[in-house]
Amino acid sequence: MQIKDMTTEQLQNLIRNTVDEILDEYFGDPDEGNKVKESFQQTLLEIRQKRLEGRPTIPASEVYKRYGIEH
Repeated sequence: MQIKDMTTEQLQNLIRNTVDEILDEYFGDPDEGNKVKESFQQTLLEIRQKRLEGRPTIPASEVYKRYGIEH
């Protein structure tokens, strides 16, 4: 497919993917090779389980308000 035949959405996706690939090649993954602490991994798994159980989460707007973050 040629660029002239692409929809706006297809062209945007092509550009987005190309930029993403180039940035990955240039910068790489700064966390590559690092290990996640067991305690942090456990915390993430617990949060995931709570969400799967349908427990309510704190809306982002409430977090912003609590910590005085402007968005």
